[in-house]
Amino acid sequence: MPIPWAAAAKAIPWTDVIAAAPGLARSARGLWNKVRNETPAPADEADRDAPVPLETRIDLLEQAVCDLGREAQASSELIARLAEQNEQLVTALDATRRQLRLALALAAAGLIGLLALLVR
Repeated sequence: MPIPWAAAAKAIPWTDVIAAAPGLARSARGLWNKVRNETPAPADEADRDAPVPLETRIDLLEQAVCDLGREAQASSELIARLAEQNEQLVTALDATRRQLRLALALAAAGLIGLLALLVR
């Protein structure tokens, strides 16, 4: 099956894929590092017993919500870029599939024609 892969490789906009790859990888790596490094540590027994002012707790929760919002936005941007690249690849593979069907139909017609000539 080298013909479909060669046609698929020619149909894919490699310049766009290559140009977008470093940014996507950098974004994904940054997002992964941020999520991995921000694993919440369990509270110590001493921390649980100490009363925390309500305003401090509210400020911490507001900060956590803001951080989650930024992470969600970064995730959605990364997902959107990956989806766009995926759409380009699917479009290129669909065009290759159509070209392969046409090539197979022409090959079948040629084979039938050759057999018709040989039968005479």
